[in-house]
Amino acid sequence: MLRKVFIQLAILAAVSVLSGFWFTTFGVNFFVGVATGVLLQFGGFYFITTLLNVYVALKNKKLENERLKEFSYQGLEVTCPCFKQVKQIVPVRLNTSNYYRCAECNKSVSVIVDATTASVTEPISNTALPSFNEELLKNISNANS
Repeated sequence: MLRKVFIQLAILAAVSVLSGFWFTTFGVNFFVGVATGVLLQFGGFYFITTLLNVYVALKNKKLENERLKEFSYQGLEVTCPCFKQVKQIVPVRLNTSNYYRCAECNKSVSVIVDATTASVTEPISNTALPSFNEELLKNISNANS
């Protein structure tokens, strides 16, 4: 670790001295050029570090949103039976007992999963009358007239 610090200080010094020599070609004092080089390096480092932190924060937020999306597939919104009736989304698994801790009353609450069944109905896709029904309807209407 100490080696890294020395390498970084050596790079800082080398770039600052080079900027000092570069400033002297424009008639500016060498030490002003060195100071400007140091300030530019620290400013650049701060700028790049800030950009990286923002990028990491955005990436973490995106991963958190994806995690919550996946979590919602295996979780339920439940209401705590305490007097505050706090609603929370908790993970629910069918092969274990499901417990969670209420965010308001801090009590342990059990989630009971109750399975029910329902019949699936198929929608009527063809509403056209078959041909034998058309004949029957025609005969009935002729009989009435």
